Amino acid sequence: MHYSSPNLDTLRSLAVIFVVLSHLLLDRSIVGVGGYHTQTLGTLGVLIFFVHTCLVLMLSLERQMKTKKDNPETLLFLVARAFRIFPLSVVVVISLSSIAWMFSENRPSGFTILSNIFLVQNLTGSALITPVLWSLPFELQMYLFLPALYLLINFSGRYSSYCIIALWLGTVALVIAFWRFGLDFSLIKFFPCFLPGVLAFSLRRSPRSLSPNFLFFYVGILVIMFPWMVGHGFKSTLLSWPICLLLGMLIPRCREIKMDWLRITGNVIARYSYGIYLLHVPVIYLSFHYIKGISPVASWAIFILGVSGLSYFAYHVIEKPGTEVGRIIVERLSAYRVQSRQSRWWMHL
Repeated sequence: MHYSSPNLDTLRSLAVIFVVLSHLLLDRSIVGVGGYHTQTLGTLGVLIFFVHTCLVLMLSLERQMKTKKDNPETLLFLVARAFRIFPLSVVVVISLSSIAWMFSENRPSGFTILSNIFLVQNLTGSALITPVLWSLPFELQMYLFLPALYLLINFSGRYSSYCIIALWLGTVALVIAFWRFGLDFSLIKFFPCFLPGVLAFSLRRSPRSLSPNFLFFYVGILVIMFPWMVGHGFKSTLLSWPICLLLGMLIPRCREIKMDWLRITGNVIARYSYGIYLLHVPVIYLSFHYIKGISPVASWAIFILGVSGLSYFAYHVIEKPGTEVGRIIVERLSAYRVQSRQSRWWMHL
């Protein structure tokens, strides 16, 4: 399995589409139809992101370790991820906060702005500058564990998948124990959603005997059943754990999609998905609320062009340069580490 897999690109594209669709439906005041809980469609997109991101980052760690022939460095890994995540999120938070201070009576406090800039809202309890930022703190905090999980998989060898499943069961038990004893489990409730991405990595050498139709049929079933079940009283948190686990098991066992148009479309949307994710909510407000007196066709045109254009701009002007700066810093830090080791004279005695 490769980190630039067409299946993974398509999954990431579907994830961001589900998030955008959920916010569009909520903006139209379509909260639920026939028991279908609209907001949960966006939650499904985030759950797919969680599994996808962990798998891709584990594959990235494997690629780096093969190149450098060294164990993963948590600090270097976090530096690289910080320059991937923070540049665009910081620009979005500062821009939306500035707009709120200029045009809104509901101005965010300095503490709220700083919490959103550093993506620690789930620790500080601060309000969100834009609703999609809720998932990023959990994702960043999970990064702390990925290098150790990579080493665990390498150490456990052919038993790695069993170790990850045991760890998954342990995290489920931990969350349930927190709930049972009345403790706050908000910081750990997504652990069982991230670990299936690590499980998929441990299964990456499994025979890919299944058609990709199985994977995307499963996602299609989730689109229908997950929001419907939540709308009928099932707890989304409890449902999310087995949903992610089965997704993590399916991904490495399915062959890659072959349709060129789907591969190309998935690759393009996946490339700009982070910008789409962060920017679509303010564009929804601009298109359908701020600009008044225009036809619905014009509103939809502004929305589509606005999300597409801003995401393209964000990727090429902010995301890609930020990632490149992070890569350069990590390479220099890594070279400094090597040079520092070699310069320790007592090691040559």
